Amino acid sequence: MHKAFSYLFCRISALFVMMLTVVSCQTDEDASPKTIPDVVLEDPQFSILRAAITYAGVGDNLKGGNLTLFAPDNTAFQASGFLDEAAVTSVPKDQLRSILLYHVLSAGVNSADIPAGQSQVETASRGVLYINNASNGTLFVNGARVTRANVQTANGIIHVIDKVLTPSAGTTLQAIETNPNLTFLTAAIRRIETVNPTITATLSSTSASSQPVTVLAPDDNAFRASRTYSTLASIQAANPQALASVLLYHVLPGATMSYQFQPGSVNTLLTNSRVVVNVSGSLITVKGNGNTIPATVRRADQVTNNGVLHVIDQVLIP
Repeated sequence: MHKAFSYLFCRISALFVMMLTVVSCQTDEDASPKTIPDVVLEDPQFSILRAAITYAGVGDNLKGGNLTLFAPDNTAFQASGFLDEAAVTSVPKDQLRSILLYHVLSAGVNSADIPAGQSQVETASRGVLYINNASNGTLFVNGARVTRANVQTANGIIHVIDKVLTPSAGTTLQAIETNPNLTFLTAAIRRIETVNPTITATLSSTSASSQPVTVLAPDDNAFRASRTYSTLASIQAANPQALASVLLYHVLPGATMSYQFQPGSVNTLLTNSRVVVNVSGSLITVKGNGNTIPATVRRADQVTNNGVLHVIDQVLIP
């Protein structure tokens, strides 16, 4: 009986040690730091982002280094037209990869380290983001709002945002020239570049010393409806100095996203000339001194590597 008890005690002791070992291993595993992909994998609010990362094959890009991920949640993807996990597979892989890497910074950036006001930073895809630490403490990335900041991971920081970001597309000049609805504006810029090369240089400069700009870009229909520049021929025949003044009147200093516009007058790059901005909900209008009615922003927030483009439906008259 004594031997039987001893044998049973040894079995129980061995089992107890094994249980302790298993629990210890599980505790160590559970306590191991989670990487950015781990957090995305485990959080149900990132199911569409997770599918996008898997489909585009950028998981390894998010594992190493010290990174910042501006992570659109499911609501952000759905607002951008991606209703479920399967929807992201409709985007070509290379394009989706570029979109995702545009949400990544090659450094861990805590919200407390972001200076007040707007900063221009380079992304992992070599694009440009405009991060705004607003006066009320809210963080914005381009036109997206940070809804949850500083999710710490083993290899960086996640900031949850409410919109999917569209990658910056070259310079502002390139964005104008490649837009099929801005052919009149392109012709006007080319018409005056020999007389006033500063405009072309301003729209194409990505130098660290140059200031970003905001362009209020009249589309082709806006030019066709104007009195002076209704045809490409009339643009080619226009007085270059007068046309240069009109173009400068459409350029604002600094990168201004649509959410940053406030009612009131705003300086332009045309000396001593301002436009009047009005904001009503999501509707933004801009009126020139010579316009009888204001122009409406039809397409906002095309971010470029040296500014922001907003398409409007009238040519502004100084």
